[in-house]
Amino acid sequence: MTLKEINEHYRYSSLYDSDIHPRTFSRYKDYILFNFPCYIEFNTATQKYYLIKNDYNKGNQSLYDYLLSAFHIEGMSELAIRHRDRIMLTDSPTGIVNVQPILEAIDAGKGIEFDYWSFNKQTKKRLVAIPYFLRTWERRWYLVAEPDNHHHGQSVFALERMENIVLTEQAMQPSSNISVEEYFKGSFGVNHSDEQIPVNICIRVYGTQADYVRALPIHESQREVERTDEWTDFEMDLVPCYNFYQQLLWHREKLEVLSPAAIRDELHAIVRQILSNYDKN
Repeated sequence: MTLKEINEHYRYSSLYDSDIHPRTFSRYKDYILFNFPCYIEFNTATQKYYLIKNDYNKGNQSLYDYLLSAFHIEGMSELAIRHRDRIMLTDSPTGIVNVQPILEAIDAGKGIEFDYWSFNKQTKKRLVAIPYFLRTWERRWYLVAEPDNHHHGQSVFALERMENIVLTEQAMQPSSNISVEEYFKGSFGVNHSDEQIPVNICIRVYGTQADYVRALPIHESQREVERTDEWTDFEMDLVPCYNFYQQLLWHREKLEVLSPAAIRDELHAIVRQILSNYDKN
């Protein structure tokens, strides 16, 4: 786009004050290059700017995509409100108001103190923890943190059940240098176990349902291994859990677990239990 075309789009933004001048746009280009896995290039022949993906930046692409979608939403906010009778959305991720103070604690190298409601115990308890990672899953924000009794591993907290978050006065550093990729490797969603090892799982998806599985993978490790006119086989490596079986059942009769036998048998037992619920008089 030319700078003139960029300004024409910018006028729809709620941030619009005045058109962006070339010198100001040059500063914005430098900021984008420094902070995002892309850069803006200018073609003197066409007098247009081009957004180029920066392949050598191997950062958290999902975070960049999330932020970019937020920028898109912000940019169209006035139009969206004006035409709100034409838009229907699912609920935004819960607990988002607690993201900012947790990121501030991570940035400052401090712990957090907060009230936490436990569904299992039906009680609220004041806790102190060192924040490790944040993750979204099924419209919820989650925090992986180390309770203040150090060297006892990490726990997962749902941000929607955290209240009255304050940063600790003293600096608090994690006792482990594990990365978010290492922690969630083989996990399905926020489920994590140090003892379990990911297993190779092969599923068969029938008909056009395979298109949905391609478009929205069941797991980040998913890969397509064989395709016919009737079915498509996919493989993935993960630790099976309750939520994983729930996801498989979402595809109804259009999905079949081929291997391993233990997971196939478990899913078969679940289906038999469902059937028995409907066989009752």
